[in-house]
Amino acid sequence: MTDKKCLACDRLIKGRSDKKFCDDSCRNNYNNRLYSYSLPVVRNINNILRKNRRILEELLASRKKKILVIERKKLVEKGFHFEYFTEQIHPDNKKEYYYCYDYGYRSIDNDRVAAIKDTRKVKDYSKH
Repeated sequence: MTDKKCLACDRLIKGRSDKKFCDDSCRNNYNNRLYSYSLPVVRNINNILRKNRRILEELLASRKKKILVIERKKLVEKGFHFEYFTEQIHPDNKKEYYYCYDYGYRSIDNDRVAAIKDTRKVKDYSKH
């Protein structure tokens, strides 16, 4: 039997033959290091995108209609960043929609936007 070492701390592992870590703390530390973004800019942009989505979701959550007209300045006051979005769509070549994942908005005029929940069919990539 070969001696196996913990992937996180290099101590010898005792127990099952397929064990990779000596304890939960080492497993957590290893995975946190592995899955943390190496570039702070990527982490910061992802945080902004998630915050934009969360703001739109909260605004639309209590509404029966799938659309809400809101002032731009109210979104900015909540911390919304209009320059960050995940997708830009022109469904009818007239209106331009900006999405933060599954929530979006479009300009109505200089002061107001229409916030919407995406109702398009999203392809399920988990089946591939």
